Amino acid sequence: MRHRRSRFVPALLLAAITVVSLAPAMAVAQETDDQLAVGRLRLDPCEEVDGAWCGTLRVPFDRADPAAGTIPVNFEWYPAEQAPVGTMVAVEGGPGYPSTGSRDYYIELFAPVQRTRNLLLVDNRGTGTSGLINCRPLQRWHLALGDEEYDRRLAACGDQLNTARTLPGALLVHGSDLYGTANAARDLADVLAALETGPVDLYGDSYGSYFGQTFAARYPGLLRSLTLDATWPVLGTDPFYISTIETARIAFDLACRRSVACALAAPGSSMARVGALAERLRRAPVVGQTREPGSAPSTWKVDVGVLIALVNNAGSDAGVYRELDAAARAVLERRDGAPLLRLAAKSLYTADGGPVREWSAGQYSAVYCTDYPQAFDMRAPLAVRQAQYEAAVDALPDGAFAPFTVEEWATSPVAEFDDCLNWPAPVRDDPPITGRPPLVPPTLPVLVLSGGLDTLTTWTNGAIVAEQLGPSARWVKVENTIHVTALADPYGCASGLVRQFVRHPERLHTMDVSCASRIPEVRVVGGFPRRLSGATPATARTGNQAGAAGLKLATVGAAAVGDAIAQWWYLPGSRGHGLRGGWFTLEGDVSVKFDLHKVRFVADTTVDGTATWNTGTGKVTAQVVVKGPRGATATLRMRWDDLARHPRATVSGRTGSGTRLAATLPAP
Repeated sequence: MRHRRSRFVPALLLAAITVVSLAPAMAVAQETDDQLAVGRLRLDPCEEVDGAWCGTLRVPFDRADPAAGTIPVNFEWYPAEQAPVGTMVAVEGGPGYPSTGSRDYYIELFAPVQRTRNLLLVDNRGTGTSGLINCRPLQRWHLALGDEEYDRRLAACGDQLNTARTLPGALLVHGSDLYGTANAARDLADVLAALETGPVDLYGDSYGSYFGQTFAARYPGLLRSLTLDATWPVLGTDPFYISTIETARIAFDLACRRSVACALAAPGSSMARVGALAERLRRAPVVGQTREPGSAPSTWKVDVGVLIALVNNAGSDAGVYRELDAAARAVLERRDGAPLLRLAAKSLYTADGGPVREWSAGQYSAVYCTDYPQAFDMRAPLAVRQAQYEAAVDALPDGAFAPFTVEEWATSPVAEFDDCLNWPAPVRDDPPITGRPPLVPPTLPVLVLSGGLDTLTTWTNGAIVAEQLGPSARWVKVENTIHVTALADPYGCASGLVRQFVRHPERLHTMDVSCASRIPEVRVVGGFPRRLSGATPATARTGNQAGAAGLKLATVGAAAVGDAIAQWWYLPGSRGHGLRGGWFTLEGDVSVKFDLHKVRFVADTTVDGTATWNTGTGKVTAQVVVKGPRGATATLRMRWDDLARHPRATVSGRTGSGTRLAATLPAP
């Protein structure tokens, strides 16, 4: 993730509500003179995107004050392949991310239904090319600079937004509270009116789903259907987001229990082991050399704050579910910090905000501090805000964030509870939603999707949102999935449900959603042995003649391949490294080929060879040579299905002495 914190939450304002009516029939697009006429607008070919047309609509910056000037709202239009019967709109999360920046994901999701439907991507104000907020010092902040420097730069960003002029000669505008979700919803309504789309099918993921609730509550007549993917309530959200740790306690235990390797190696509570690791880290952090993906070795320190960040990250990084339990046991049982250090280095983002066109730290703050609930009164002076915040923290129950203390969680790298203390006080009262449930009329079908392992926008929150929307909403829990279920969906379940719903929203309540309960589990690592002797032997199959030593070589060989595949999700390039040494290279996209060179999953054993992983079918095949201590070797072939439920790896080959090896084990 590009932004400072890992929470995906939303933003909003309300001045005067602009009532927009759309034509009942969609305007016909006409292409002339290298332009495309859609409704009242003329669009130009997008310079860097084939098949897309780009347009801009200038909208009032402050609809209550014409003197404030206008702001551009830019969008991309993807025409239907045939005569269109409607338009789909996708809205990205963050906040701070432009919708056009995720175009590849949306095109992939909606390609099967785009034959007869247009696709529209609109960058919310303050993102992408829609009046981008560029607070450079805030954008360049990173964790090493500390919270005090963040607070200073955040305050400066707010001041910047209140001293910028939108037009030459225009009056100064108090802009720090003009980038909220209510204004963004008004902007989209104006764009739809100008394009004369008629009612649209709106899909919003993460913060985009917060936006979706806001838009639907304000403009239900502009929607044919609404899909909310990874959502939480606009109304009544807890400013401390305690649902994150409440869900994490359940999710870590479920992930281990549902994974064969973890359930066999470590029965009991996974979160209890995380708690034991926290107690160990309170006495002494784990410090050592490791590698960030694609980087040279560096020194990392894992303390309780970093552990909290990892627990928080699990909701959007399944790799934490996969490795944290086994990494905790490695520290607790063998004082082996290598797996934990590597997990922290690859999962936690410590750099600055990156290119502002890709994610705007300023827009994130402008939304977060305007729309999200705070534990203090944003209209109060700083000293009063600080006192109110401290009182709210003191009032939290001691076990609110167990196995961590309230102080540990509130001061961890992921806690944003006090971030807005220094943001300028608002001068407008513009909440995202002003009505009460039910938020949408019973004629508007709403599909709500929640990941069963999502700790950022939890499944309990998704159920609350569906209830608040009213009887026309249907909530679906997609088991074993993390934050955002339908984008980059390897199983085709959530994405398929979205497409079915867009085709026939009237069938929402009779739609077959049974696939959501059959998603394969996250395969949690059974263990991180330090040496070959600590590996669990693979299970012998018929015809096996190898002993325990050979079967341990099979386990380590398969683990090295599985570990390389797991690193693929993090690598910025084509080269990765083994947990304890060696390296591998990779090439390909759908069919990914790995070349392993002396990869050490355990310290005293190397794995060389090749593996192929088909990301579409899940088929994994590998041919490796495993060399252990005292001349122990094995030449092995292996295969498994990466997308199956409870898959088992089949291993066959011969040891160095020529003994036949035939075994099976839980797929790594």
